[in-house]
Amino acid sequence: MIEIRRYAAIEELDESVLNRLISKILIGEVKKVDGQKVQEVRIVYNFVGEIPEIAA
Repeated sequence: MIEIRRYAAIEELDESVLNRLISKILIGEVKKVDGQKVQEVRIVYNFVGEIPEIAA
């Protein structure tokens, strides 16, 4: 947990920070929903795993 605190107040997201924070990015296939193209994108973070989507 100490490791993630280092990134709590980052001001610039560069390649090294991105590689340190993100384990993998999963891209789903494109689908049509109500006439619009949609695609699922899931991000798995190091230290915390996948954060569930919050409905707005």
